[in-house]
Amino acid sequence: MNSLVEQTQSGNTFAKKASHLTILENIGRSVSDIVIAFDRNYIVHYLNDKAIEILNYSKVELTGFHITELFPKSQQDSVQVLQQQAMEQQQVHDWRTCLNVKGKKQLPVSVSFSPLLDNDEDAGFVLIAMDDRQLVQATDALKQKNAELETLIYRISHDLKGPLASINGLFQLYEMPDNTIEIKEHYISLIRKSIKKLEGKLLGLLELGLSKREDLEFKPIPVRKTINGILKELESFPGRDQVLVHITATEGLEIDTEEKLFHSVMQNLIENSIKYRKTNTDDAVTKITARKYKDGVKIKVKDNGLGMDRELQKRVFDMFYRGHNHTEGSGLGMFIVKTHVEKLGGEIGVKSSPQLGTEFWVYLPEQKVVSEKIRKLTLG
Repeated sequence: MNSLVEQTQSGNTFAKKASHLTILENIGRSVSDIVIAFDRNYIVHYLNDKAIEILNYSKVELTGFHITELFPKSQQDSVQVLQQQAMEQQQVHDWRTCLNVKGKKQLPVSVSFSPLLDNDEDAGFVLIAMDDRQLVQATDALKQKNAELETLIYRISHDLKGPLASINGLFQLYEMPDNTIEIKEHYISLIRKSIKKLEGKLLGLLELGLSKREDLEFKPIPVRKTINGILKELESFPGRDQVLVHITATEGLEIDTEEKLFHSVMQNLIENSIKYRKTNTDDAVTKITARKYKDGVKIKVKDNGLGMDRELQKRVFDMFYRGHNHTEGSGLGMFIVKTHVEKLGGEIGVKSSPQLGTEFWVYLPEQKVVSEKIRKLTLG
């Protein structure tokens, strides 16, 4: 009963100070962050429109609310400590925590506490919370990129060392004085194979580096003409003559994007459909469709090849992952495709079933739609 009387008296004291409410209204309107005011018993007496919008509570629901209930249980005691610090230091800045959103969600925020009036505990306290969702996403993205970079450096050193050691060893065997011409030719063929493997690794790394450049030049790219050009370039690609390719795209279809990245994406997808065809059948088919979609173009590359199970599909875009071992590769192909697509502000996905084939789809928006996304990815 005494606690209830205390809260009522505190609330009355808070409400009587009209100047406090004026100050709060001014703060609430002037900032784009959450603003909540509470009294010395932690009872909420004011919140701005942003707080109502983000926390998903009505004004009636939050007025009279105990402020600590807006925080995770593990940090509710910290609110009292921060209140005391605010009284001693006039303000506590950038406390990283979460606020409970109605519907059992949590919002990452940076919180600042201060007395509503300097050293006047009866005046209550004001809490300003900045929405940190974008910061958390950016931090997570940076962590992922750093982890990918560490993996890349480790795998480069490991994958380049193997072919180089093989070439060195084969040359030593080749130079042995008792070798016949046939034996030397055999070693030369093995050396060529190791060099080809090394070349594949280096080309993959160079292609990956293309997406890291900041000087990307965007221009209208004719989709059908580009695909036909890639198919012509792949005429000597192993297995190309065994695959029938159908293209469905209007002649006038264009996408305002970066030519080299777009070419790389399409080439990798088409090469994959050829590389992972069924070799025991005569009806290997790749269907390429392109159409206007939203503010850009959606392209599908569908084959009737080996396909992938669910586990492989989950990892198909991982760096250095190779799901099928019957063909050689750097393990960077689909990772490069995904990196390029994201650099262009687009999206990529896959649908597949074992022995029934695979469909990769790519959505690329126009440059004007993604300029801000590209800037953020470049900075990331």
